[in-house]
Formats: sequence, C-alpha cells, structure tokens
Amino acid sequence: MQRVERQKHKERKRGRLAAVLVCAVLLIAGVTAGLLLRRSAEVELPEKREPVSGFITKREAEELQSLTITRQGKEPWTVEQQADGKMMFVPADGSEAWQVDETIAGILADTASSLNFEDVLTENRADWEGNEEGFGLKDPLVTAVIRFTDGTEVTVRIGHSADPEDNASYYMTVDGDDRLFITSAGIVNDLNMEKEVLHPVKKLEIIGSLLDRITVKNGDGTVRSEWALQGNPADRDSAENWLMTKPYTYPTDYDMMKNMRRNAESLKLGTYVGESDGDNLKEYGLDKPSAILEMHTAAGDTGTVGMSGVFDVVSREEQTVILTVGNNKSDVSTYVRYEDEVYTVSRFILEVFTKAEPLTCLARYVVVTPLDSLDSVTVETQGREPVHYTVIRNAGETAQDTGEEVRGHCMRNGEEIDYNAFSAAWERLLTVTVSGRIRKERPEGAVHTKYTVNTVSGAVHTVELSDYDGIHDAVKVDGYTLFYLIKGGMTDLP
Repeated sequence: MQRVERQKHKERKRGRLAAVLVCAVLLIAGVTAGLLLRRSAEVELPEKREPVSGFITKREAEELQSLTITRQGKEPWTVEQQADGKMMFVPADGSEAWQVDETIAGILADTASSLNFEDVLTENRADWEGNEEGFGLKDPLVTAVIRFTDGTEVTVRIGHSADPEDNASYYMTVDGDDRLFITSAGIVNDLNMEKEVLHPVKKLEIIGSLLDRITVKNGDGTVRSEWALQGNPADRDSAENWLMTKPYTYPTDYDMMKNMRRNAESLKLGTYVGESDGDNLKEYGLDKPSAILEMHTAAGDTGTVGMSGVFDVVSREEQTVILTVGNNKSDVSTYVRYEDEVYTVSRFILEVFTKAEPLTCLARYVVVTPLDSLDSVTVETQGREPVHYTVIRNAGETAQDTGEEVRGHCMRNGEEIDYNAFSAAWERLLTVTVSGRIRKERPEGAVHTKYTVNTVSGAVHTVELSDYDGIHDAVKVDGYTLFYLIKGGMTDLP
C-alpha cells in the first residue's frame, strides 16, 4: 500500500513534535508493530513493512459543528462552533453556555477537522475485535464524537499506548471502519483535555518595574509580612530602596527583592476551576485561606520594542492584585481565588512570597548604594571634622595623557582626589556585611560614626555605628537597628 504523506495542519497553535518523532520512529517499527499486535491479539503481520499514514477526517476547520469528548472515568463534555467561528461550551445541566478560550478552541477545531493517523496495524476487524481490552478500547482513554455541518458524524476511540516506554503513540479505532490504527500522542493530548482547561483564564499582568508594595496576610487579614518601596518606581536606584515593614522594619536584600519582582511578573493563573461560590470556597480551602497575597503597582509608563522595531509606550493605571490562597491541588499547584473565580497557580512561584522567611529578606550589607547611584556621602566620626565626598560624572570626557574615557571626578571637602582610588574604596565598602543579629535589648550607646549617603534620585540613606558590647558595634541603617558589626569592620574611604 502506498504511503500517504502527512499534510501540515493549518496555523497549528500546539506543537506536533511528538507526532513527527513517531513518524520517524515508525520507519523502523515494522517488526515492533507486529510484535505489539501479536502480544495483544496474537495476529501475524509481515515482519518488515512501511507504516501507512493518513487522515480520518480532512475538512476545513470552519466545517466543524460540534465535538463531544468522553475521557476515561469522566463525564462527557461538548463544544459547539458558531457561525461566527466562536466555540461555545455547552453544559450538560442546561446552564448558560460560555465561550471557549480562543487558543484551545483553535486546537480542538484543527485537530477534529484534520484528524490523522500514523499507521494501520491491520485492516481486518477480526484481528482485534473481541480483544478490545488488550488494546485499551473496551474502556477507551478518550472517545471523540465529531460532527460536521453537512451532517457527517465520526466517532473515534483511543486506547492504550502502543509503546508504553515513551507513550508516543496509541491504538485507535473508528466506528464503522474495520481498521486498527496507531495515532500520535499529540492527537491524544489535544483531545484528552479536562473541561476546565477550556475555560478562558483571566490575565494577570504585574509589571515588576512598577511594583511598589507586596503584602502577605494571614487568613484572618492580619499582615504576616510586607515589603514596600521607598520612593518612586521610576527612580534610577529604586531597586535598592525596598524596606521590609513586617514583621521587621529594615532595608531588604537587593537580590531577594530582585527575585521577588521577577517572580511577581511570572505569576500567572493556571487552570480555571469554577466560580468562587460557597461550595467551591469550602471545597478548595478558600473559606479558611492559608494566606492572602496582595501586590500593588503604581501608575506609570512601560515600553517594549515591537516587531516593527518601534518602541511602543503603554500607560498603565495603578492596580492591586489580590490572590486568596486555599489548599494545595498537588505538589506543583495551589488553588487561589482571583476576583470572583477559582484558579490554580504554580506553588513554586506563589511560595516565593507566602513562604518567605523574613530574616532571609533583610539586607546583610551595611551600605547598599552602588557607585553608579551615588551622588555624595558624608562621613562623621566622633572627635573629627566631617569628611564630604561628591561624585561628578562627565560623559564623553577623555584624559589628555592617555586618551581613555574619564569615568568621573571625586571631590573631598571641595578638593579633587583620585577618582579611581575613591571608586575602588567604595566598592570595598559595599562588601562589608554585618556580623550577627542583636538578640537582647541593650541601651544604645552614643553614635561614634555616621555615614549619610545621597543618591542621584534624591534618596538619603544613613548608617550609624554605636558601641554594642566592646568588640562589636550596633548598626543602625536608615534608622532601624537589627544587627551588629565587628568594630573596625567598615573599610576606609580615601
């Protein structure tokens, strides 16, 4: 029998990589196919043969009228395609129909209208009939009833995997057809969908660059932990200006907040579960939530470079996203309530916020302002005159003797000092970390050293050192004290 070449689907919205791989594997699968069939039904097939591929249905997607799917052990669901191309889910209980997610609708219409097979194991019904259980066809993995606008109806039944080691292909029959087919895992995945996957999912769009507050509350509404931006998200140094306000009040770790902002942007709703009514709230643990996550973003403009290369600016309004956290669905997902609906979300991303250990969020570096954000710094030491450093940047300036670009100038009490020496000293100062946490109340001693750091955006940070126990200094950063530093731990500026 001459092999029928597979025809590419139109505008596939879901990959068929598995099907392509199967087609390649089947070029050398004649012996395997014969062995598999004999193992299930004791039918003799030629030892070597070319796989025969083709189509069960070959229509335009617009010709699909309806599709009914029955998954193994589940109630059937039906979708109907309207004249305008929209696909509607038709509830079995007679309740109001709703529009299927456009991407999923495209997958279903494309798959049902151009349903293909990868091989024909036998054209003789007697070879497999009576042993449906051996092929998983007595209680199929999925049964699909496809109806077209001309009144044609096709029913396919998909059984066990034909290659249990990698589950790349499956046995399939068609009502009214004597043949036993092999179809790809891609086809199975497209048809074997939970009905919840069909429902449109609301879009979460949390812009990390506009994020200015993250709050995690307990189920009763009390604040468990909170992080707040000090200043404007548009500030050049906004990433260094986050403060944890609960359960401690202290500047946050830069890398920790960078990770949180990145995960906030990655937080997406997964599968639609249902309306957030009384029954669902109780069933999914949302009547007594484990946490409430609130994310606030400020109004502002964001921009991206489009396909045409033009920088498109989008003005965004202030918003607060609230997710009420319920029970875990599995090791990888959790139920949440968003507005008036219940969804699943990734546990991995959600727990970055809800399981954050407060102490790990706090800054251990004493000075956090990078050189690029530094405008000036004043150092006041007990018994000495204050020393004031100012950084001056001149774009495009080059040195006369070397021709190299001049990164900047540094003034110390009005007199210029070597900029490279200052920048190296500042970089060393940025590596100073606290030695430990203050665990008992002690009267604060007099401040013997104070750093006042002014940033290019106008923010002011302070670091004050006072005696703690004779060998350590208590460290007060921006007015908050939690840690101590070994005496002499701050490196010198020139």
